[in-house]
Amino acid sequence: MKSILLVASIALLIAACSGAASSSTGPSSSAPATVPVTTPEEAAARVIALEPGLAGIGERDPDLIGGCCFWQATESDDGFDVTFEVGWGDCPAGCIERHQWVYAVGRDGSVGLVSEAGDPVPSGVPGADVGATSGGGILPGGSGIQGTVSAGPSCPVISANDPSCDDRPIAGATVLVLDASGNEVARVLTDAAGHYAVALPAGPYVVEPQPAEGLLRTAERVSVTVADGFVTVNLAYDTGIR
Repeated sequence: MKSILLVASIALLIAACSGAASSSTGPSSSAPATVPVTTPEEAAARVIALEPGLAGIGERDPDLIGGCCFWQATESDDGFDVTFEVGWGDCPAGCIERHQWVYAVGRDGSVGLVSEAGDPVPSGVPGADVGATSGGGILPGGSGIQGTVSAGPSCPVISANDPSCDDRPIAGATVLVLDASGNEVARVLTDAAGHYAVALPAGPYVVEPQPAEGLLRTAERVSVTVADGFVTVNLAYDTGIR
């Protein structure tokens, strides 16, 4: 009887040690496999965690005049769309130059750059180190759509070799990009030079310019197929000057 109890005790001791050893070598239950995102603040923090160059930028204050930098977020079906914007150059009067990034943040913590626009960010301004190239250049590498938005005519009578009558770039124009099913996949504003750029995977798209204040006719929609690199789609608005 004593021998049976001794064998049983030894067996229990071995099992206990074995269980302790296996639990000490397994993954920690406190380390989550994902980073859940449930609020706009968490979405912005997730972007900043992956892009430290945006650290220190706070949420947009609609009552603040002359602020250079902010983020704002809107909820989407899959999570949040978070826009970071920085400005420089006489910001008490509204900032002369601006740069903007739009990120899609999934509820599982995934982050993807949707669009980027604006002048290159100079050193010393928040966001200067964001992106693959120094100075915050617009969407280096990858594939997508880029172009300029302009309006003309600028003169009632256009004379040859008169640059004052050239079409003028439109800053702050809104450009949408739709997929083959007509769903909006990107929304971007043109920079001070009328330039826009959107990073997109290969596939068919429709570029849809939105009405711009003070212009008679909106530019036409353009169908385009993205393959390797960036496809250029220039958009022309009508000023109504005749």
